[in-house]
Amino acid sequence: MVPTNIAVIKSRDPRVREAIRYTLNSLGLFWEEVHEPDPIKHMVSIFPEESEFVPVVTPSIFIGSTALAYFGGDKVEGKRSPPMPSGFLELNKEKSPFFGSKYSFDCERLSRTNPIFRKDGSILVGYDLFKTVAYFLMGAELSLGMKQVKTPDNRINLAAISEIRGVEARVPAADLHARLLLSLILMLHKSEGLPLVLKRASPPGRRGALAISVPVQRIGRSRSLIGKLKNLLRKREIWIEKISKIQESITFFAGRGEDYSPSGIGESLLALEENGHEVGLLASPKASVSHEAILDEYRELAEILKRGDLGIRFRSIESTINEAFESAMFVKAKYTIVGEIYQGFGYPLGVSRPLKVGSIWSIPTLGRVRRERAADVMEEIAKRGSFVSLDAMTELSVLTAINEALKREIWITTPSKMIERLEGVYNVRGTFRYDRRYLEGKITSQTPLDVQILVIPPDGKETVLELNLEENKPHQINLRI
Repeated sequence: MVPTNIAVIKSRDPRVREAIRYTLNSLGLFWEEVHEPDPIKHMVSIFPEESEFVPVVTPSIFIGSTALAYFGGDKVEGKRSPPMPSGFLELNKEKSPFFGSKYSFDCERLSRTNPIFRKDGSILVGYDLFKTVAYFLMGAELSLGMKQVKTPDNRINLAAISEIRGVEARVPAADLHARLLLSLILMLHKSEGLPLVLKRASPPGRRGALAISVPVQRIGRSRSLIGKLKNLLRKREIWIEKISKIQESITFFAGRGEDYSPSGIGESLLALEENGHEVGLLASPKASVSHEAILDEYRELAEILKRGDLGIRFRSIESTINEAFESAMFVKAKYTIVGEIYQGFGYPLGVSRPLKVGSIWSIPTLGRVRRERAADVMEEIAKRGSFVSLDAMTELSVLTAINEALKREIWITTPSKMIERLEGVYNVRGTFRYDRRYLEGKITSQTPLDVQILVIPPDGKETVLELNLEENKPHQINLRI
């Protein structure tokens, strides 16, 4: 019996470890972080940047500077990189920049376009893959203050980001590096005649997930409080009432708007949650940099909803994304959606899945629902299996988003349920062994979960297993492939 699990050697760089968690979890891999690999437990090992020097006992993938430390070779430092790319990764007609140094090795080169090498049964990656992913995850490009990355009203300018990256922001740049890593892992498995086992994040029968975000900036001006409430109920709230009765869950973000405060519409906000929708905080720009301001705004809404653990929507930020994250973490928010896209749609952080930054989840936003582009955006989500949010400002835009998403079997949900799903899938653990044509394994979930398991054999057709996992109850697998 041969093991099929993946070991990742622990890196000394916390940013690299964060990038590893995002990358391997988003791929659905069964993996664990270790100080050194165990050939009894692991089939493939990954040696990331800044990892300890340990014995190589399994077929392995060596990343960038660590590959250089193990095998020797040549190093070329990238000038002004980052922010300028030192090279580009190309996969399936899509490109993504990489940053920092480039490495070459005296051995077989596996790709004409990408710096991928093979030596002694291991694969060497000729750039710092996880450091590149970390650069995207930390929102570095949005903090540059160059080339009009943010518009005068603090919206995200995708055209400027595309210019800096050298590729369209419609490509989730960080995820392209994850796809490269997956192809290398699969290559090692096939060369050893072993299957690769993956978890699918989407619920069975769904192709990605969408959180429809409704930032409530104003409800209709009036001179009196009674007039405001009448406007709320008779005008703007009419479409919100319609939306609140539909089956799909929507997320409404309320804050200290132009003509209302959460305390003035408390009953309406509670009614939305009672109908299965979610209410979060629409934070002011000042709250993105001031802990006093974010605490004041967060407490007001939390007291109305009689719960904490709220999500926060920052449409505009006064400084950097990291400072907005810090503000949200200060009040112990559950998640945050940061930034409003100026035109078009794309991936400002280069990711198509939520990522955890410290103690808080960040939900990527693709932009605003625009009727003429809604079908294109939904095709993008379904094609990549993205888990993202979209802003919808009117009844028509909400209904358009729902209609186009359902056509493509996209799961419409709230950010909280999206996070719950991802945490459940990421915490599914498995151990597998393969002997001749049989895969044996044991899969365990910390919570009750319906999940699909994809088995990619070294040759032949893929197999999809649909499992109904019970809490902490091992599920046995015995599959002929």
